[in-house]
This record gives sequence, C-alpha cells and structure tokens, in this order.
Amino acid sequence: MRNIIGFIVLIVQVTLISCKGTSSGDNTSTGTLQHFIVYQAEGRFAGWPANNGVWQFEDDEILVGFTEAEYWLNEGHNAKEPYHSWLARSRDGGETWTTRDPENYVGDFGDQPELKVIEEPINFMQPGFAMRAVGRKYHGAADPRGHFFYSYDAGQTWKGPFGFGNVLDYPELKKYGLDELTPRTDYLVTGKNTCIVFVSARIKGQFGTDRLFCIETKDGGKTFSFLGWVVKPFDLNEIHETFKVDLTDDPDKNPYATQCRAVMPHSVMLKDGAIVSVIRRKFEMEQNYNWIDAYKSDDGGKTWQFLSRVAGTGAGNGNPPSIAKTKDGRLCVVYGERTNGTIQSVISDDNGSSWNEPVVLMDGFWSEDMELNDLGYPRVVCRSDGKMAAIYYYSTKEHLHHLRATIWEP
Repeated sequence: MRNIIGFIVLIVQVTLISCKGTSSGDNTSTGTLQHFIVYQAEGRFAGWPANNGVWQFEDDEILVGFTEAEYWLNEGHNAKEPYHSWLARSRDGGETWTTRDPENYVGDFGDQPELKVIEEPINFMQPGFAMRAVGRKYHGAADPRGHFFYSYDAGQTWKGPFGFGNVLDYPELKKYGLDELTPRTDYLVTGKNTCIVFVSARIKGQFGTDRLFCIETKDGGKTFSFLGWVVKPFDLNEIHETFKVDLTDDPDKNPYATQCRAVMPHSVMLKDGAIVSVIRRKFEMEQNYNWIDAYKSDDGGKTWQFLSRVAGTGAGNGNPPSIAKTKDGRLCVVYGERTNGTIQSVISDDNGSSWNEPVVLMDGFWSEDMELNDLGYPRVVCRSDGKMAAIYYYSTKEHLHHLRATIWEP
C-alpha cells in the first residue's frame, strides 16, 4: 500500500463575499477566511470527501475521507483508476493535516468483499467511534449490497467489512425495483447499540433513479430494519403523497418531488430530537436542474416532510451538501456550485425552514481542460471556538485537483 504523508502548504486569508446579486455592488464583507491545503501531490488527484465521510472527535480532532488516484487529463474527471480510499487527519481543527492510505479499509477486500459477522454488538457511543459506509457506483465503491467498516480509535484502525443485512430484500425496495444500494456515509447515533443509517438505492445501472430512505439497528449492527422513506420513488397511485417541484414557470412541466433523484444526504439532530437532512436533488428536462432540498422528521426517521429548498448547485451534475450545527444553534450548509466553479455556504436561523443568501467560500477554479468544474463534495464541522471548517476538493492554476480546507466564522 502507498503511505504518503501530506503536509499543509498554504494559508491564505481573504474576504468573505455575499452572493446577493450579479453586480459587485451587491457584495458585502462578512468576515475572513483561512484556506489550507489538506493534500496535494505531483501527478496525483484528490477528491470527493462527501463520498467518504467526516468524523469529529475531542479537542478539535477532525478525520475526513477522500479518494486518491493518478492524475490523468481526461474527458470528465481527471482521475485514473484504481481509486484509493485515503484518510486525512487534523488535530488542530483543520489547520494542519496528515494523510495516509489506511490498512484493512475500503477497497482492500475487493469490489464485493466477503462480509464478516458482528459477534459483539457495536457500542456506537464508544469514544473514538466512526463508521464508513460503502455502496455501488461511485469512485472507489462497487458493492451493490452495501457494507460498512467501523473504528473505536478515531479511525486509526478499522473493523470490517460488515453487511447491512437483507436490505435489498425489503418489500419497500422490491415494490419499486430498487436493486442496488448507493449509500455514502451518513448516520446518527441514537444510543449505545442503536443507530440510524441513511441509505439510497437505485434501479440497477440506471443513473438518477436513486431514492432515499433510512434503516435502523437496535442491536449494535447485528441486524437492520427499514425505518422510513425520506424520498420514495414515483408512483402514479401515490401522487397524493408528494408535490410538484417549482423548476420552471410552467406548472405542467414541473416534476413531482418523487420523480427527482434523491441521494447523498447529510443529516443532523436538533435539540428537540427532530432530524433535518439535506439532500442532493436532480431532474433532467430540456436542461439539467440540480439543487439541494431539506427534509425533516419529527418521529425519529419514520416519516419525513419537505422543509425547504436550500440552494441551487449549478450546471452539469450539481453537487451534494454537507450540514453542521453552529455553536449558537444555527444550521450551516456547504456545497459546490458548478456553474461558476465556487464553494458556497448558507445559514438557517430557523432550523432549516429558510436560508440566507449564499456566501462564497472559494472561487478561482481552474483546470487544464476546463470541461468540468470538478470540485466540491464537501464535509463541514463546527470547531470548539465556533468557527466552521469545510473540507472539499478543488483545482487552481497553482494547485491542480487537491483537497482543501476553509475555516471561517459563520
């Protein structure tokens, strides 16, 4: 295995700009940003933290996963297989980093590994606990059954791979013909042996058919059961359960919410126990529409209601969101915007019912081909001092396709 240590090579402070309009007169200064290079290596590509996960531990220790590959100028992503699942660790809230290719981790057991059996129930509340979910058809993941790894020592060592049980046989999925699991890492610990895991599934080989649900374990990962749909697949007989999404001025052209791709959620639990999940959405008509929705559950994930439209994510295939609570209880969402090649953030003061105007955390995207704004897929956390730390991938003239962290006061 390759084991390369990456060190911080860049610190920059810039002005935080509000995107209230297209003219510069609409911009306002709202604070300062610090940028840090998490990982960059000559001839290598780093990307997609949202496909991998982020974990936060005591004393502002942050662990984030990312995909590492050979740099290759190519139509689409400038990354050449094989893809490696790496980890980056910061012990000072995101300002300095070390990176490594961990052993006994994602990809080390083949695309569809032999799954192990959990003998002792997982203690999800063990200090240093972390879980990494794996699914089908994203960079470095190819298991349609889905599986996961877990750690008790903040990601220094990992146990697994373990399965999610017979999820693909659930009647809730069979009804709609969903036969591939496409989860990334999104879960909420609810007790010592209880945990909610957010999972997406799609029709085999059919891009865009992903729909979102959550499963639950009450016995430390030995078994899982279906908990509830967040966004279920479209069914003409169930249109009374959904609503139309305002994508155009023509109501007849607008799709139902259940007709739109729903994948790559990131979720938080509020003080009152309600869960807010922000979700990557997509629908194709005369053009591609890409955006982020927020959904809410007041009963522990059993039922879900649309809460708000969070933001647009631009051209192409859009971008997934990441969410975290600020120190004063607001909600912060970070995402990539692919029309202008920026990383943006929005804040909610009312638990996700509405969102402020976006602010730009990073701009100046550049790559050798400029065919794709290959950026974003962020994960965000809140530090003990109240500053937010967002980790994402980006590309500039000075630093091609690298992993970057931005720290700011929300």
